[in-house]
Amino acid sequence: MKRLIVLAIFAFAIFSIDAQVQVNKPAGLDNLIQTRTAQKMNPNATTHGYHILIFNGDDRNKAEKMKSKFDSEFESHSEVVWDEPNFKVYVGAYTSKFECMKLYEEIKGKYQTAIVASAKINYPPLD
Repeated sequence: MKRLIVLAIFAFAIFSIDAQVQVNKPAGLDNLIQTRTAQKMNPNATTHGYHILIFNGDDRNKAEKMKSKFDSEFESHSEVVWDEPNFKVYVGAYTSKFECMKLYEEIKGKYQTAIVASAKINYPPLD
């Protein structure tokens, strides 16, 4: 019994060694946290960004069809916007032009009138 107690004390002493963990934050993490905090505090806030205009016309039905066609082909944010006197279909919501150009390169063959537009956009959805 004494041996068992001594063995238990010895095992406890070995496993109770203090260890230190070092965590390194990736670059840009602080800015991302600030952006996401601002978005949670004001969900209607906007930021400077880019999206792609794939339709511009006065026919709402055509705009809705274009949006539906895009949604079935690609997994990206799209919306129909009334900008008097036209309906516009915007796709994507990117904070950098580089990211927006990736989508543009994918869709430019199917949507020949697509153009990259700089505008105020809503913050991208939280993942």
